[in-house]
Amino acid sequence: MDDAATAGAGWKGAAVTRPLVLVPVAVAAVASVVFAMGAALVEGEALRAVGVGVLSGAVAQLLLFAIAATAFSSQRLLAYGLGMLGRMLLVVVAALLVVPATGLPAGPFLLSLVTVLFATTVLEPVLWRPANGSKV
Repeated sequence: MDDAATAGAGWKGAAVTRPLVLVPVAVAAVASVVFAMGAALVEGEALRAVGVGVLSGAVAQLLLFAIAATAFSSQRLLAYGLGMLGRMLLVVVAALLVVPATGLPAGPFLLSLVTVLFATTVLEPVLWRPANGSKV
């Protein structure tokens, strides 16, 4: 098989399953670390807010990734950009609607939400790179 065919195969077929396996593991690891750090710093109602923020961020990241992986698997930059817009919209909705509606402490909730979204967003390009090491 020539190099051009191998390079183009990095984002089609079996290679797409690599991020589908690694992303949930990475999101779970990031969420666990963020929750553990939050639990070490706060207690009571603030701890519940940290848990809800971490869970919200992890679920949203997995949903956004699943949408991007299925709908835009051949257009990575578009998928990444739409994912960023989705994350930004989530933070705005959380700050303006969820916090007032639930009465959760805004600081711990939003900080844990944004931390999970930021850390997983930073990891996303690494997880999306082709398994065969090509630059596609």
